[in-house]
Amino acid sequence: MFSKHKRNIFAFFILFFFILPIIPVQGSVSDDANYYEKYPLYEKYEKKKKYDKYQRAKEKYGFKNSAQREKYRKAYEKFRLFKKSPTKYPQYAGFLKEYRKYKKYKEEVSPLKKYARYERYDKKEYERYKGYGSSTYKDGYNRYKAFISDINNVTTNRGPEIKVGLWSYSKDDLIASPFKITASKPFDITDCNSTKINIDPIAIGENARVTYLGPDGILQAYNSNIPALFPTTSNQDKFCFVASDGNNDDMLFDVNKPDSTYDQYRGKITIQHSYTDDNQDQEGDLRRIWVINSLPLEHYVWGFGEIGGGVEQHSKAMIVAARTYARWYLQPTVTKWNEEGFNVLSTSGSQIYRGYDYEKDHATIPDLAKKTNGIIMKNQDNDIVLAAYSSWTDGRTRKYEDGLFGGSCASATAGDTSSLYPELSAVADPYGKNSSLDTCALGAAGNHMVGMSANGSLNLAANYGWSWTKILSYYYSRISIVKEY
Repeated sequence: MFSKHKRNIFAFFILFFFILPIIPVQGSVSDDANYYEKYPLYEKYEKKKKYDKYQRAKEKYGFKNSAQREKYRKAYEKFRLFKKSPTKYPQYAGFLKEYRKYKKYKEEVSPLKKYARYERYDKKEYERYKGYGSSTYKDGYNRYKAFISDINNVTTNRGPEIKVGLWSYSKDDLIASPFKITASKPFDITDCNSTKINIDPIAIGENARVTYLGPDGILQAYNSNIPALFPTTSNQDKFCFVASDGNNDDMLFDVNKPDSTYDQYRGKITIQHSYTDDNQDQEGDLRRIWVINSLPLEHYVWGFGEIGGGVEQHSKAMIVAARTYARWYLQPTVTKWNEEGFNVLSTSGSQIYRGYDYEKDHATIPDLAKKTNGIIMKNQDNDIVLAAYSSWTDGRTRKYEDGLFGGSCASATAGDTSSLYPELSAVADPYGKNSSLDTCALGAAGNHMVGMSANGSLNLAANYGWSWTKILSYYYSRISIVKEY
């Protein structure tokens, strides 16, 4: 994915002003995760310190055994009687030494006896934790604790709508093999504005078709039943297919995608012309007519096709990266595919999306997506991260400017930090290094090596026990992970 950005490079220089209701960025989540991990260790140092204090006091003011302590206690009590009434108890005047020793024991040892239970913390390695008790560690610990509470608060808001370009027909292909659509419940056909074409809802099991007419770019919707379920209708621009009951969240359309086993998609379907300047005068195989799926962002993530869902922490990292990547393209200032009529492609030109059929066969993906519902990454400027990722690296990721986009094999330039996207800076990646292919071969295979290494993520999760938050914070520099909805 993320291989066709050069023609819109000017859009990448724009600062985004789409303000979102989330917690402000207060440093890297990776830093806070480190503080969260280490601040509790300071308690072990504290307990060791208290036990040491008890031991020192006991050594200086303690007794050899309980019998000796009891002997001194009795002498202490007798001398107290003498102090109170010397004339009455003159025989106890000689217990001054015992009195003083036991008094010191009471003052210095007795208050610390409760720390005797900390003997198990009497370990030299706990001295290393001395520096983990500062306000920096404490504040980071509290921030990360709040962050965990926030992200574990699973929500059901399915997010903003995203439009996905599933595939495009040429004019000739659409004439030879008209678009055919059925649905899991009754549906309507509209001109994508206020005009409905069918009178009665098109029932389950029935279909609608769209073909191409004449030289003027006319699309025609029809039904082949006799009699037809709705009048054959022509439209210059596009047709939309929506649930008759108005609830598109539980709608499934079967779009009979050519040469694909992934035919079912949630939400709404549109078939329309591309409105790019180069498409207006094209004919034959060069004329593009797009099939577009519109659905909530979370439903889109449920059909994310870049993973199988096997290793949980890796899958969560990939899901959050995919959601963030798609969310970046929903910003008003990002216009790469606007004239085509959608936000992202369903292919690796953006990131692979396979819809409901894939979701159904890989139930772990929607399950983990629900557990991370609404979670995205933001950079230090509180902007959404352009969450690029690729399969492999040559042992090091690249900053954005050095990415091997379009199969490039350019050498990396000096410095690791990206000036365009600091979160897309270079980091060491022995975890995702491909041992069989060199840099140029990796680039030719579509590995731009910017952002997260998918195989590195898998390795870190499966073999090193890394959490998804730690993985993301490693590959994307100085980010915060936030729940947007």
